[in-house]
Amino acid sequence: MANPQNQTRNEKQTMNTATLNWPEAESTRSDIKEMFGFYPTFMENYTDASLAGAWAEAKALRFGTSTALDMKLKSLMASAIGAQIPCDMLSYFEQRASEAEGATKQEQYEAVLMAAITRHWSSVLNGLQLDRVEFRKEADQIMAFVKKMMEDGKGILPPQEMFLFKPTTAEDAYKDMEKILGVVPKFFKMFPKEGIAGAWSEFKGLQLNPYSALSGKQKELIGLAVATQIPCEYCVYFHRSAAILNEASEREIQEAISLSALVRHWSTLFHGPQITFESFKRDADQMLKTQKEKRLQ
Repeated sequence: MANPQNQTRNEKQTMNTATLNWPEAESTRSDIKEMFGFYPTFMENYTDASLAGAWAEAKALRFGTSTALDMKLKSLMASAIGAQIPCDMLSYFEQRASEAEGATKQEQYEAVLMAAITRHWSSVLNGLQLDRVEFRKEADQIMAFVKKMMEDGKGILPPQEMFLFKPTTAEDAYKDMEKILGVVPKFFKMFPKEGIAGAWSEFKGLQLNPYSALSGKQKELIGLAVATQIPCEYCVYFHRSAAILNEASEREIQEAISLSALVRHWSTLFHGPQITFESFKRDADQMLKTQKEKRLQ
C-alpha cells in the first residue's frame, strides 16, 4: 500500500514544478526569431525549463563565430555525424549549411567518407573485442613512427605515388602498411584477407592522404567527433592521437567532442517527437535563407 505521506509529497512536487515560471523562455524565443526570422516548428518540442539552456549552447557552439573551429568545419563535421547516425534531417540542413560556408563538393564527400570509414573500423574493432591496452600501445607506436617520418621530411609532402598505389593482395597491403605506419596493426591482420587490400586502399587513400581536399587535422577532428558519439573507445583514442599529431589544439579537440554531443542531442529531438521530414525541410530552408540574407547585408 502506498504511503500517504509520500503521495502528498509527490503531489506537491508535481504541482510546484508545473507552476514554476521561466521568464527567460520568452526572451529566448525572441532571440531565436531574431536569428532565423521565425520560430522553427521543431523548437516547439522544448519545454520552457530547458529551452534557454539548450539554445544558449547551440547558439554559442554551433552558430557562434568565436569558436576555435571555423563555421565551415563545424557544418562539415555535423554533416558527417548526421550521415552515420543516420539522421536525414541533419544531413539535409548541414550539407546546405556547409555549401553556404564555402565548402566544395569534394570537401563534403570527404567529410561523409570519414564518417563512413570511422563507423566501418569501429564495427571491426568492437566486434573483434581487441585488448584496449594493446590497441593503445599499437596506436602510440604508429603515431611515433608517423611523427618521425614527418620530422625527417621537414614539411615536404610524401610522394603522390605512395597514395596512388593500390595493392591487390593481402600480402601487398601488409607491406604497404608497414611502409606507411611502421607496423601491420593487429586489427588489419585479423580482417579477412579477401577484403583487406580494398579496405586498406580506402583507408590510406582518404584518411592518410595529404593530397585530399580536407587537411589531416580536419579529417581527424571529424573522425574524433564521429567516434565520440558512436561511441567507440578505440576510434576515439586513435583519432584524438592523430588529431594531436596533426597539430590540433586541446580547445579544437574539446569543441569537436562537444559539437558531436550537440548534434546527437538535436537528432534525438527531431526523431523523438517524429517530426516529418517535409516539415523540417521547410524550417531548414527558411533558416538558411535568413542566414544567407544576413551575410549579404
